[in-house]
Amino acid sequence: MVEGLTVGKPDDSAERTAKQSSSAELLVQHRALEVTRHRIAAGKHFYLDEASEWSGFEFIYLMHGALTLSDGDVKTSLHAGAYIYHRGLPKRAYFRVEEDLELLMVSSPPSFHLVKDEIQEIMALARSVEEKDEATEGHCHRLERLAIRTGERLGLPGQRLIDLSYGAYLHDVGKVKVPDRILNKAGRLTDEEWVEMRRHPEYGADMLREKPFLKAAAQIVLCHHENYDGSGYPRGLRSEEIPIEARVVSVVDAYDAITSERPYQVAAAKSKAIQELRLNAGTQFDPRVVRAFLSVIGEDELV
Repeated sequence: MVEGLTVGKPDDSAERTAKQSSSAELLVQHRALEVTRHRIAAGKHFYLDEASEWSGFEFIYLMHGALTLSDGDVKTSLHAGAYIYHRGLPKRAYFRVEEDLELLMVSSPPSFHLVKDEIQEIMALARSVEEKDEATEGHCHRLERLAIRTGERLGLPGQRLIDLSYGAYLHDVGKVKVPDRILNKAGRLTDEEWVEMRRHPEYGADMLREKPFLKAAAQIVLCHHENYDGSGYPRGLRSEEIPIEARVVSVVDAYDAITSERPYQVAAAKSKAIQELRLNAGTQFDPRVVRAFLSVIGEDELV
């Protein structure tokens, strides 16, 4: 159990039901206290801050769903009716949502608006890409989901999975600075147009670096078009020089691009995409990441 964190578990008869979306709602605010309700989709990761970053009081009650608290190799499962509280943690506490979750949080000092502003900034970045490329919205959600599961299979810890989530969802945010005539061109790009298109990782990284909590995600965005053999862009990095989170996004991005219908291509079958990943493992893609990803989609009949 994480030091400084108190956890209470419910009776086995506690109700378990599922919610469908991720959202946050302020219910009550009175002086130094606030009560908020959060809905978080299964597969997401979140954390409670350590005392050096946030020293207030937090009490969380799980209304529906299930999550796992991780402390190194120790995992604690929590279900509806469980509660968590602390007043200052010596280190961050990380959670994975196992079933669509609804929880109530009581906190002091109030923090809802700080969190809400950060979320709104992220969504604004994502919407700006959607406005330029109609295919992007579903693509980004699929990438985030599959990237997290692949990162879990590779053993990435809590904070890196959270950074991977941001990096995967926002990997193409730099395309807002690419001219529409290039971004939505149905035919092949000219050499000059490719030069501009290949700037989008740098554009995106520059945008994300402006937000302190997105600095690690910025590095993922910058490197997601680097190839394992050094033939990618923008820096020609190779192998372990490329952050593993970016190597994950590269594989998942390629799979989704092959299996999705775009202005310039007809969607290919899942088997064709798997064949391409295997063929390019060791050149374009990290073979270890390809193996992890294939094990993930092999278990997912919806992909």
